[in-house]
Amino acid sequence: MKLSSVYTNKPKIFSRINFNEGFNIIFAKVKDPTKKNLDNHNLGKTFLIKVIDFILLADIDNSHPFREKTDVFGDFVFFLEIKTHDDKFVTIRRPVKQDTNICIKVSDKRNQNFSDLVEESWDLHSLSLKKARNELNNLLNLTILGNYSYRRGMGYVLRTQADYDEVFRISKFQRGKDEHWKPLVARLLGFNDQIILEKYKLQDELKEKQKDLGRIENEAGSTSGEYDELKGLVELATASAERLRNQLEEFSFKEIEAEINDRLVSDIEAEISKINQRRYIIDYELQEIAKSLETEIDFDIDKIQKLFKEVQVELPDNLVKSYEDLIKFNERISVGREKRLQELKTELISERNDLEKLIQELDADRTSALAFLQEKKTFEKFKRQQRELSKKEADVIELNNRLSQLDKATTIQKDLDKTQEDINEVSKKIFESVRGENNTYSLIRTTFSDFVEKILNVQALLSVPINKSGNLDFNVRTLDPKVPGRETDEGDGTSYKKILCVCFDLTLLSVYATERFYHFVYHDGMFEGLDNRKKVNFVNLLKEICTKKNIQHILTVIDSDLPRDEKDEKLLFEKKDIIRELHDNGDSGRLFRMKPF
Repeated sequence: MKLSSVYTNKPKIFSRINFNEGFNIIFAKVKDPTKKNLDNHNLGKTFLIKVIDFILLADIDNSHPFREKTDVFGDFVFFLEIKTHDDKFVTIRRPVKQDTNICIKVSDKRNQNFSDLVEESWDLHSLSLKKARNELNNLLNLTILGNYSYRRGMGYVLRTQADYDEVFRISKFQRGKDEHWKPLVARLLGFNDQIILEKYKLQDELKEKQKDLGRIENEAGSTSGEYDELKGLVELATASAERLRNQLEEFSFKEIEAEINDRLVSDIEAEISKINQRRYIIDYELQEIAKSLETEIDFDIDKIQKLFKEVQVELPDNLVKSYEDLIKFNERISVGREKRLQELKTELISERNDLEKLIQELDADRTSALAFLQEKKTFEKFKRQQRELSKKEADVIELNNRLSQLDKATTIQKDLDKTQEDINEVSKKIFESVRGENNTYSLIRTTFSDFVEKILNVQALLSVPINKSGNLDFNVRTLDPKVPGRETDEGDGTSYKKILCVCFDLTLLSVYATERFYHFVYHDGMFEGLDNRKKVNFVNLLKEICTKKNIQHILTVIDSDLPRDEKDEKLLFEKKDIIRELHDNGDSGRLFRMKPF
């Protein structure tokens, strides 16, 4: 798959761009340095990648210029001609105003112009976005992607400036789950992506089952491990209700009265006694606090001095000062002491109030129980015990419902255990796949390191460790070629990250150069912020790869970012390599030859 040409229904505003089979330059001459930051608001160097992505059937939201500026772009219809692996040329037609009304046509010749072709004359027309993607996916037939759509890997061949932060996780995957991109990267590296997808699927199932289990256990008020305890409660409650039912049938209250009497003695009375003891202690502590708060420091230095004068003895000044300091010290202590005593007093009063309420409740229980024992009307006792039986039976029903819920939880727990076993089994397969032979991965790793070393003069180690969750991670480290295994910090720099990203893209295209895969890559703003020597190395490598591997490379370059030779002269690209030249000298120099939008 390569790009052949891009054009519109308005050639005077957007003139056709024909792509070279190999090296392609979008070159921008900037005479005004204040316009160095080229974007879709001026020359359009960066905007071209958005145009291509749009015609390749990308989803767009309201922040996209085509949606924001419908007054500017509403009448545009875009066309993109693609060369397939079978040397066919597929043209996609996508209008801005009705961007889900898409047409596709296949031709044996390149550089066709279908801008005037009515919709009905296209091979496929009036296609929805989803249908158009499926049709284009079948026409391209990129078998290296397996079951993934051609759209899934597009971020690795259309690298915007937002895609240079990470080698593997491009911007479109930043907010998504790992399962949306890691299996694809694993496949591109030669691993079995199906077992990785299966692992993520099982993990999702496990999470859902854990949620169901938690919900059921919450409804049951117990965990699966407490099943036997809950079963015991059901048995006890059932036996208690049965005993009460038998007593009612026999109209006997002897055992009931004995149980109530025992509870009065062993429970209620004991609890009331315990509370009264605590209440007594609180009352005592409150009295002591009150006394402490009334106590004040009573020391009059004037009286002491008068007494000393009467016995004709002069009180030394330093002794007077010491007494005064002592008084001040005690006053400071008193302030903190009173605060602590007041806080303790408040706590004790609050506790005493709670105890008073509890005593009232216990006293009500005692009164109720005593009333039962003293009840003389048998019928009243009978009705009361009927109500008690109804309550016990309701308790039994509730406990049985909870037990039934735990039966469901037990089934889910078995499913959880089975799912976890499946996850463990798949994790072993993933582990074995990383440990096993993988010729594709080995070739990608050595090729990648070779490309990086040619540009940065350091080696790059691509590795696939397994994390704590048993899933794959993808790492890149830069190494000193002179000292085996010694890591360098070049990979942390912004410009070096760009190089690593670009080398990874080029590696994939080189390794799969003869396979049904992408055979083009578009790198936007690659030279910006890059050291001159690295630029020279990069261009040399690009030209070598494009020639040897028949890869199509598209690069955007600003005049001021051109690499320079040893005499600090700009190394200009050959004219045949420049497919579109932009400049800041009027509207004619922009990608869209009209006023800035």
